[in-house]
This record gives sequence, C-alpha cells and structure tokens, in this order.
Amino acid sequence: MPTPTMCSALHLRNTDEVTQLVPRGRAVLFERAKVSILYLYYMAVRFVRAKLEPRSRSMNQRLNALGKTYHIRMWQSAAASVGAVCRTEPGGVVEIENGSRSIRVRDNVTSLNEPAAVKRASDKAGMQALLAKSGVPVPRGIVLTVNEFDRALLMLQTARGALVVKPAESTGGGVGVSTNVTSLPRLRTTMAWARTFSRYIWLEEQVEGDCYRVLVMDGEVIDTVLRRPPRVVGDGVSTIRRLIHRENEARLKAAAVQPQVPIRFDLDLRTTLANQGLTLRSRPAEGEVIQLKRVINDNSALDNVPANGRLCRAILDAACRAAAIVGAKLAGVDVICTDPTAPLEVSGGAIIEVNATPGFYCHIGEKGASTFPAVERVLSKALHQAPAQA
Repeated sequence: MPTPTMCSALHLRNTDEVTQLVPRGRAVLFERAKVSILYLYYMAVRFVRAKLEPRSRSMNQRLNALGKTYHIRMWQSAAASVGAVCRTEPGGVVEIENGSRSIRVRDNVTSLNEPAAVKRASDKAGMQALLAKSGVPVPRGIVLTVNEFDRALLMLQTARGALVVKPAESTGGGVGVSTNVTSLPRLRTTMAWARTFSRYIWLEEQVEGDCYRVLVMDGEVIDTVLRRPPRVVGDGVSTIRRLIHRENEARLKAAAVQPQVPIRFDLDLRTTLANQGLTLRSRPAEGEVIQLKRVINDNSALDNVPANGRLCRAILDAACRAAAIVGAKLAGVDVICTDPTAPLEVSGGAIIEVNATPGFYCHIGEKGASTFPAVERVLSKALHQAPAQA
C-alpha cells in the first residue's frame, strides 16, 4: 500500500515550473498558523453542536435506529425472495444461508469483502494511487497535512479548476468533504474542517458532471444509479434553514419504509449556497429549486434515479476494473462524467470512489422503484443461484 508521501509523488506534476508561486518563510508559517487556529475552532464547533443540539442528535439517533431496522427487513425480504434461510443475531447481524453457502451482513457491511479490501478502499490516497498506476481515470490529487500548506496552495494554483478537499482516511458518506475550493480563504477553512476528521487531508481536482453509482460484484455490473445532489424547493416564505429542517423531518417520517440520512449543516452546504449568492437565512421564491451541496451523500431516495443503459460499456468496464484493483468482490464505484455515452478518457470524467461497503439505499428509489432488485441479485450471486438478468 502506498504511503501518503508516495501517493503525493504519484500525482503532483510540474512542481519545478511553478514552485516560485508558493510563498516562503514567514508567509507560509502565517498561513499554517491560520489553518491550525481554524482547526481548533471547528473542533470546538463540532463539540458544542454535539452537546447543545439535542434536536439534531435525537434525529440522528432515531434515523440510525430506523435504518438498522430497515436493513434487517431488507435482507430478510431479499433472502425470502431467493429462497434462502435467514437468521437475525444480536446487534443487527443477519446470517443468510442456502445449503452449504452463507453470507453474513450488517446494514451495508457484508462478509463478501475481505477486511483488507475494505481498509484499502477507505484509504482514499492509496486507492487513487493504485487506480492511477493501473491506468484508471482518476482526479489528480495529493495527500498532505496542515503543516504542508505550501503544497496545498501549489495544488490550488496549478489545478485546472476547483478543488475538492476531504479527509484522507477513516471516514465515509461525504463526512468532512468540501467542494468548489477556488480561493486561498476557502482552502484554509476546508483544510481545517477536514483536519477535524483525519490527520491526513486529500486534495483533488474537482471533476465536473453527473454522479453515477455503479454497483459491481465479481466483475459484473449489478445496477447503476444517477445520484442527484440534495435540494429543497422554496415556498416564498421559509428560510433555507427552515426548509432543510422540514425536509429532515419528512425523511424521518419516511425512514421506516425508505432509508434516509439527514441533510447535515456543514461547510459544503454553506459554500454551495454562497456560490449561488445565498445563505441559510435566504428565502427562495415559491417553486424555486435550491441545490444545497455538491457532495451527493446527503441526498434523498427521490434524488436517486435508475440509470441502467445510460453508461457506455467503456465506463462500466472501468468501474469493474477499479473494484478488482482494490480487491473488492462487492463495490459501489462512484463515477462523475459529463457524457455517459463516451469513455472517461474522452469526456474528462473520472472514478472518484470505490466503496467496499456500498450503501444499498441509493438503489432503492421512491416506494422501492428500481430497474430490478439489486439486493436480491447480490444474494443470488453470493449464494450461487441463477441471478436475474438486467
């Protein structure tokens, strides 16, 4: 597994040509100090919010509990559909058997993937380096610490567009991720925010286009979904903050039959709104659709649209190859591109994530709408039954 230093060397380019652009001496030390102060501030903010926002804490706890119940029922229903025996154990673990073959699951975690593959996929820098070395299109990126702010600034100055800043390890679900980083002040704040979740920070060039989730198992595409960003619709009266609270309450009510996550009040929310000239206090006109984030993970079931047949064979093959390189038997591969009918190398698209514990919720739309039952197909393949055809 490449180390952070190795990963940086793999991706950073033309350093000698632009080194003179990076401030030196006291200026660099001053910038590092600013990031460190912001890091302490965001740590305090996270601590205070966790203690003083019982409404959000209660909602998260209830959604987590409902989510566990939903996943148990999901696996039980899928097992019944493929004629397998299902046994639920304490802690939400479900064991599914068919003759001599079995699979253990808990929420989105399955025994199909080895722990080493799960760990490899969670190491964003190492994963991207592996994919890049094998010729899979990925965003240019580097991994660093807040003490290497000069390298971060160099990345900002040489990038072909905006940057994405995220924790380099030990997180998932879009936690700590910020997009549309195009300025020095935003680079400071987003690095400090990411630092509250991980010592190492991953910076990558932002890829433009739509986000697709490709569910892959044993080198075969199980399902594809277009994942749209989270949004709210204005009513001409309510602030965006109130609209978000209302949306979160609606998700809580629907969580028993539809897996849901709350819209988090984080840095990506505020910066995405700021790019539209909005704040949480803004009052959108009636019917006006407001995109809340570029990070997809906080979207709702209604924002996930079946996309089988949209992606060309070259993109699907790239997704399968990425899962194999990471060593994941089952993976959710996230692809961003502007043209799903063209190879990623042609459209400028890229694979941005390989998730070894893929969330099945994005394959289940409103009232279970999907091209076909992805969970049942996973079980069919895992238990060596004849899978349904896409």
